[in-house]
Amino acid sequence: MTTSKTSDKRHASAETFDRYLASRAPYDLPVKGAPDAFIFIVPSKPEIGLRVRVDYDVEAPDTGLHNILTRVVVHDGTPFFEVAITSPALFRDAYPVLCSMADRIQLSGLSPSEALWATLDKMSTLLLAPDSLSREREVGLFGELVVVGGLIGSVGTTKAVEAWRGGTEEHDFGLPSQDVEVKTTIGERRRHWIESLTQLEPTGKRPLWLVSHQLTTAGAGRGRTLSDLVDTIRSEIGSGPARSGFESRLADAGWHDDHRERLKTRWTRRSPSQAYPVNETFPRLTESGLRSSGIQLVAIPEVRYRVDLTDLATATDIPEIIKTAIGFEGRT
Repeated sequence: MTTSKTSDKRHASAETFDRYLASRAPYDLPVKGAPDAFIFIVPSKPEIGLRVRVDYDVEAPDTGLHNILTRVVVHDGTPFFEVAITSPALFRDAYPVLCSMADRIQLSGLSPSEALWATLDKMSTLLLAPDSLSREREVGLFGELVVVGGLIGSVGTTKAVEAWRGGTEEHDFGLPSQDVEVKTTIGERRRHWIESLTQLEPTGKRPLWLVSHQLTTAGAGRGRTLSDLVDTIRSEIGSGPARSGFESRLADAGWHDDHRERLKTRWTRRSPSQAYPVNETFPRLTESGLRSSGIQLVAIPEVRYRVDLTDLATATDIPEIIKTAIGFEGRT
């Protein structure tokens, strides 16, 4: 087996890991980088996992998976975020996955929670059935449906459904006087992926707003699953003419009723939802902006980037229709 020099420097080889595992003794294998990180082996439990140094206010999300646990522990007065694999049959296969998660934290700057979900999402592309929703799409659809629910209370079912474009156009919602792009994260910071150079480009002279939801997993009896939210909005719409439009947009967004048995995570807001005008001062990359800088876009066929809105001031003149839409509660 050959590995890159970078992997050799950062991680113990698979053969070395196998030797530690076979010794039946507890080990902490350091991963070079910042923050401090270790691959740990605890045969007595049995468990292996990744341990990463964090701040005291960090929370551990519920993965909803039987063989993967997350927790925050304190060692010698220092808090650590741990992801633990509890099935010995998975230990050898899990080791490179844990190393990949460490790389996302130390090399890409993701928080432990963000790195966990990013890693699980990558694995889900290989392991989930073709008709399953990835975690990223589950969370994204949840955020869009929160806005649909808010619009129903503001403009009624027919106009709310008509406003929702369901992933068929550049922006998620077309309201009477503005367009809205909805982004949802389960990270500790308000960071969102932007999928193209046109996603944050206003259409003509119509103002564009970005709605940002921050979710986290909820305790027992709190929050709601994506399936719960779908059912709530279906109940609000009833069997009227708007129902077929809603079901069509729901399908375009990737939903199928077969998903409900697999989507058990209950979500609640980590912080109040926010809205930002996408204007000259908003952090973004656009085709027009790059082209005016003389960049040959033909040489850049694809662009995907993240924006961090955690410290960006929110607008004081948010349109009332958007305020109502992002204020939708239910039990979110």
